[in-house]
Amino acid sequence: MSSNIFCIGELLIDMVCVDNKGLKNGEKFEKKAGGAPANVAACISKLEGNAYFLGQVGNDFFGKHLIELLKDLNINIEMVVEKGSTTIALVGIDENGERNFDFLRGSDGDYSFGNINLSKIISSDIIHFGSATGFLEGELKKTYFKLLEYAKANNIYVSFDPNYRDALITPDKLELFIEDCIEFLRKSDFTKLSDEELFLITKEKDITKGVNKLHEFGVKFIAITLGSKGTYLSVSGENTVIQSIKIKQLDSTGAGDAFVGAVLKQVADVEDKQNISFEEWKNIIAFANKVGAITCTNYGAIESMPALSYIRKLHN
Repeated sequence: MSSNIFCIGELLIDMVCVDNKGLKNGEKFEKKAGGAPANVAACISKLEGNAYFLGQVGNDFFGKHLIELLKDLNINIEMVVEKGSTTIALVGIDENGERNFDFLRGSDGDYSFGNINLSKIISSDIIHFGSATGFLEGELKKTYFKLLEYAKANNIYVSFDPNYRDALITPDKLELFIEDCIEFLRKSDFTKLSDEELFLITKEKDITKGVNKLHEFGVKFIAITLGSKGTYLSVSGENTVIQSIKIKQLDSTGAGDAFVGAVLKQVADVEDKQNISFEEWKNIIAFANKVGAITCTNYGAIESMPALSYIRKLHN
């Protein structure tokens, strides 16, 4: 039986500029659901996994919209809080489909550890941490660290994605962000980083050197996403680049989260999560690359993520 996967962090509204002019010059915006950990939960659920979302939305129209969306996706929301105002991310898309961000932060940072029903989380489960807003000072950050300690004390599989956003992490907070990431990396079983995040956190300029440093921190399973070039996979000293599929990219929003969701859904199906072979990992990453790539072919993160039935059609 597939394990439950608990995704903690922000669930918000992405106001996406869809005229490919970026935030400064853009005029046409569409409302989309977003938030990295919520995106991961959505992908898991679309791939027929068991996803829980842990976080806070506003007690407003945007918050109600997001709650209805999670329900429609069959994501468990019993530990979600509705209070305050919903966080809004402004997402600009340039002519190459790449993103720039700005944030209007609401109450996602007020989510407290007391809202988590720990009796629901057992040792065979997975907890995924995405830190886009999780490492900003406040109650949510305290909750992250408490839940991490709980996970380690109870032998629960930990997944971590730094989700670095320069619009959120000001230069004076960068070193603290890196320190917090390293603390989570030391206690993570699986981590996914972009090459930019790898170089930022490890202060290395070479992927292999950076990955080796992550292994020194204690991470066993590492995936470094390289965009259209695929994913650099490293498992206990063995490494390779797994190619992705070719697509016409419209919007890369949520692609990394879809990749993580696809990885975790597959890991959840494995009984001995700590001893997945390198060959098995190559298959896991190849599938996740495909899910991430397909997510780039439309606007908006969650609605662009493919259902399992769609992936199966591609195999036929």
